[in-house]
Amino acid sequence: MRRAFKVEVQPTPTQLKALLQHAGNARWAYNWGLAQHQAAHAAWVAEGKPAKWDGWRTAIDLHKDLNALKKADPENGGVPWMYEASKCAPQEALRDLDRAFKNFLEGRAKYPRFKSKSRGIGGFQLTGTIQVAQKTVQLPRIGRLRVKPGDHGYLPWGRHSAVCVTERAGRWFVSIVGPQIADAANKGLPAVGLDLGVARLATLSDGTVIENPKALAAGRRKLDRLQREVARKKKISSNRRKARTKVAKAYARVAKVRSDALHKATTTLAKSHGRIVIEDLRVKNMTAGGGKKKRGLNRVLLDASLGEFRRQLEYKGKLYGCEVVAVAAQYTSQRCSLCGHTDRGNRPSQAGFCCLSCGFEINADLNAAINILVAGSCPETENACGAGVRRGGPRVTSQPAVKQESAVAR
Repeated sequence: MRRAFKVEVQPTPTQLKALLQHAGNARWAYNWGLAQHQAAHAAWVAEGKPAKWDGWRTAIDLHKDLNALKKADPENGGVPWMYEASKCAPQEALRDLDRAFKNFLEGRAKYPRFKSKSRGIGGFQLTGTIQVAQKTVQLPRIGRLRVKPGDHGYLPWGRHSAVCVTERAGRWFVSIVGPQIADAANKGLPAVGLDLGVARLATLSDGTVIENPKALAAGRRKLDRLQREVARKKKISSNRRKARTKVAKAYARVAKVRSDALHKATTTLAKSHGRIVIEDLRVKNMTAGGGKKKRGLNRVLLDASLGEFRRQLEYKGKLYGCEVVAVAAQYTSQRCSLCGHTDRGNRPSQAGFCCLSCGFEINADLNAAINILVAGSCPETENACGAGVRRGGPRVTSQPAVKQESAVAR
């Protein structure tokens, strides 16, 4: 497994101008390449979508055409101003576009969209020699960027071949992928079942409760006020731009609060347990549709970031020697953890559980966490990748494992 390390940098005015130039070049190249792909796609559809077609443009083909545009006169559509930044930024943008369009053609993603500066400056990637020290990051054509004091020493020191630079709400971040590391051995710590929710972020089978920070709900009042201020400003004005910057900073703070709570919770769980059993939730399906009646519930579910919680727990489990197991979520909240009786009436309220068969009373989330732990103790139940996941009831059926790509844990 490989980890990506991300820190905030503090550029000088000259470096800030260079960062904006690189991001602008990458955005322009992506949009220009997308226009070429759209033309090729329209021609492919017009010919009846043949299985083999020579009209597709690869990232290398587009980069050759872009090099010719750099040398052309601006009056003839040339872009000589791209020489002011590294050639890697537009080149990597075209490679990203190539992957995005292939994912669309193979049904794994939606049609790529044009990038707009109004939605954010974005970022870019650089390749070459990147030198990392304790307090600085040396980037090609940009110079030595100062790392924010709180992040000193976090990046892996030494030379690296690639770096990703992004911007959000006026703050710049640098991300570097570290070397390959082996999975940690299991330390034999106790196992625990974990029930995810929105009222409480997580409830463990041992009674521990992790509260949900509800970051969006906490910042909702301020966000609504700032959005009203944007609506009152004249369009395409400096005051409107300043108001939108305030909104972006408010949303960035919400994301930081949420991310901080998730990282603290998942790190603590992975370090203190040898096996964690979770529900195999389908958040995308849970938040699909519903219209206005379900809009509030969808907002709360997405604010809790249940999918991100699982992602972090899985890669941190490999780092700290904790096995993460996923079981089906069906009936875990309706089954009595004492006698096994399953009935919808066992749960009269959101927090209460009272078995109609034996009269056992317990917190509903705690009862579900215990059931999840019991389901994960079955020998056929395997890891969180989806192999051998239990489906509906106590019986465990064997399922093929879902293919996992070599994703970078962030």
